[in-house]
Amino acid sequence: MIDVATVRNRTYLNFGADWRRDFTISIAPKDRRRFRKSGVDPMSYKGQRIRVRGWLKSYNGSMIDVTHPEQIEILDEDE
Repeated sequence: MIDVATVRNRTYLNFGADWRRDFTISIAPKDRRRFRKSGVDPMSYKGQRIRVRGWLKSYNGSMIDVTHPEQIEILDEDE
């Protein structure tokens, strides 16, 4: 993953230099609260190798809206 940013209260995990064309994960404010209650800070994913599960949609490139922290798994370097 290249970068994590919060823009207009929505968190984005960007996997490419051009967020308009590359893969992105989006976390809405109400869902980010669910992450915090689970003890997960979405900003901590920066620089991590992760696996995400969800429905892929086309919006400024490929995107998955993540609603639960269980959808994101931090991987070991060898996975």
